[in-house]
Amino acid sequence: MTTERAVLEDVNWVEKHRPTSLDQVALDPAQRRVVDSYLEAGEIPHLFLVGPPGSGKTTLARILCDELDSRVLALNASVDRGIDVVREKIVNFAQSMFVTRWNIVFLDEADALTADAQTGLRNPMESFAERTRFILTANNRAKVIGPLQSRCQTLVLSRPPLVERCRILAGILKKEGIPAKKEVIVSYAEQYPDMRAMLFAAQQAYLASVDKSAGLPVAPPRGTHEGAELFEWLMAGKWASFKSVTTRQDFHCGDTLRELFWAVPDNHKQAFFLRGMIGKAVHESGFTVDPIVLFLGVIAECMDGLEARG
Repeated sequence: MTTERAVLEDVNWVEKHRPTSLDQVALDPAQRRVVDSYLEAGEIPHLFLVGPPGSGKTTLARILCDELDSRVLALNASVDRGIDVVREKIVNFAQSMFVTRWNIVFLDEADALTADAQTGLRNPMESFAERTRFILTANNRAKVIGPLQSRCQTLVLSRPPLVERCRILAGILKKEGIPAKKEVIVSYAEQYPDMRAMLFAAQQAYLASVDKSAGLPVAPPRGTHEGAELFEWLMAGKWASFKSVTTRQDFHCGDTLRELFWAVPDNHKQAFFLRGMIGKAVHESGFTVDPIVLFLGVIAECMDGLEARG
């Protein structure tokens, strides 16, 4: 089977090469040492893994569950999010006696839990701590109540370091039998701090290349609009133009907002207002579950604010 045919059949590198051990995860070196110490001890505290999409929260949680002597109740908190889930599923599981050392309750996207459900988790986390551990993940730390956070060891997973992104991509290309120069690998790692986005972009570029024998082509520039054009649209209230940007396949919320931020002239009478709104949104773009809504929302706020201020 040729390399090209193999790649075409395994069309999703993100799933095909999802890490199954800690060494396959892109992590900050200090955080890797912390997690290593947990695995060496064979136990973990309650954990709260927080960070933007693509930072490895869910993957890391799954690896911990697999590596420890444990029975796992895995719930997606964006679906199983109410107080009944706590009372009927989590409490029953947490108090059960199994042959494994640990019961682990893994709550993915815990920031989607209702307020009642979060409040209801406090007692089980303490009452069953002798045998049960909780692993919570979240994009938005502020949406998880303080009493839950205080019961957990928090690991803030920021974007993986550049050297780690390069290491992971180089390893995957080697497994796929796809040659790539060092500078080509770096071009993807630099443009895509989100690991999933990096792998999607690299695979798409390879599949689209005419000469597969040449290996992975250099990462094409991300196709956001120039900041000056975005600023002109904002001043002219061209809502439809901003909506059209979000339909592009290569639309990236954070990059587009950064371009707009730096395009605001220093001498514009509403410069502080616009940069304040856009700057806040740049930060939130690393945590949002819906970047298009975030982008259009801040554009709407800026347009409304400009109109109100004359």
